[in-house]
Amino acid sequence: MLGHLLRLVFPYAVFAFLLGVFGWTFRRWLRSSPRISLPVWRSYSAVFAFSLATLSFLLWLVLFAWARAIGGFPYYHPVVMRFYGWGFLTGAAGLLVSLIGKGKLRWPACGLAALMAFLWLAAATSE
Repeated sequence: MLGHLLRLVFPYAVFAFLLGVFGWTFRRWLRSSPRISLPVWRSYSAVFAFSLATLSFLLWLVLFAWARAIGGFPYYHPVVMRFYGWGFLTGAAGLLVSLIGKGKLRWPACGLAALMAFLWLAAATSE
């Protein structure tokens, strides 16, 4: 009973947590006075890293909604494998780009990208 409840609630709790963290980070960055600091290229790399982490999260949401709508995918379905690949690549690229970034988006982008890369890797290994 508890296992069934956990399997039902856990994905939605992860999505709610990630959505809250993404929203909090973006709002915090919008309210900061110098959004882009010097050197400019490092600030823009942090923005790009946050965008890659956001893209990875959006891929996760699309795959989740699609799987719920059709009742799940069979094991090793080509569409799921492609989502796993692109999701992990965007998360890992966001992690690497955030390491050279600077500003208020650097560390949240680094953490979120690492978390998304881990989630994609965990989902792919459980396949």
